[in-house]
Amino acid sequence: MKKLHLLLLLGVFCVSCSEKKSVKFAVCTDVHQDIIHDAPQRLQTFVQQAQKEKVDFIIQLGDFCYPREQNKYFLKVWNSFAGQKYHVLGNHDMDVSSKEEVMDYIDMKKNFYSFDQGAFHFIVLDPNFFVEDSSYVDYEKGNYFAHKPTRATLPHSQLEWLKEDLAQTNKKVIVFSHQNLDGESGVKNGDEVRCIFEEVNQEKKKVIACFSGHDHHDDYHEINGIHYVRINSMSYEWVGKEFQFKERFSDEVNDYRPALKNTVPYKIPVYAIIEINEQGFIDIMGVEGDFIAPGPKDLGVNFDYEISPSVSDRFLKF
Repeated sequence: MKKLHLLLLLGVFCVSCSEKKSVKFAVCTDVHQDIIHDAPQRLQTFVQQAQKEKVDFIIQLGDFCYPREQNKYFLKVWNSFAGQKYHVLGNHDMDVSSKEEVMDYIDMKKNFYSFDQGAFHFIVLDPNFFVEDSSYVDYEKGNYFAHKPTRATLPHSQLEWLKEDLAQTNKKVIVFSHQNLDGESGVKNGDEVRCIFEEVNQEKKKVIACFSGHDHHDDYHEINGIHYVRINSMSYEWVGKEFQFKERFSDEVNDYRPALKNTVPYKIPVYAIIEINEQGFIDIMGVEGDFIAPGPKDLGVNFDYEISPSVSDRFLKF
């Protein structure tokens, strides 16, 4: 009987240990392989650091690369990570192709989905739709540029799926999307999405944090107990033709990446290693970077927001 009791205790112990109480992942966004000249090297740094940190998975939040033959080496760098890898679709991923072509190229099975890792539930959304004639239209070959008033809208069907997905989990939830869910530059019906989160949290607090890219900002907001974190681009800030600087790189580099002169590139790749534990802490370990001169101030850039070449460290509670 004592032996049986011991075996039962060991069984309970093993079950409790099978679900990790903390999860660690590496996140990057807006690498823009087709704009920045050294994207493979930047991504390699990210993958190597993720492996060194022994993260549970890596995820990129969109604006990754075009589905072209010449980008297969870049994709190979991403796939060199030995663990779980997840993708989020960004608007620029569909600049020259359809959503289906992008997904097939990067081996992404669904455009929105969820997964469990340890004690946490993760949701990936796809806001890359615009509204035309009361219908939701997928981004394809840059068609969204002409639909600014309604672009980045989550379709009703995806919102219904989101409600159902949240209802079926008892774990704490983290949400990923390319466009943010908390500001004017993000998802057009982001307020509706936040209402879904907040209604769920009234019954039982589930949704704790949302991570996005797109803006090339290092930013953070807390709204009604939910953390909204914008991860900076791995590569650059876009400043446009008004502030372009051709002399930063050689003619050869500028010919290879013609849009590069319209950016202020970062000296090193920036990203975050994030650890979340059941004790209620989110530890974001960012990367402090710098600009490849001349920086935005030197060029006279006068945007109404701060341009940062970094991803900030943050310690958040939930």
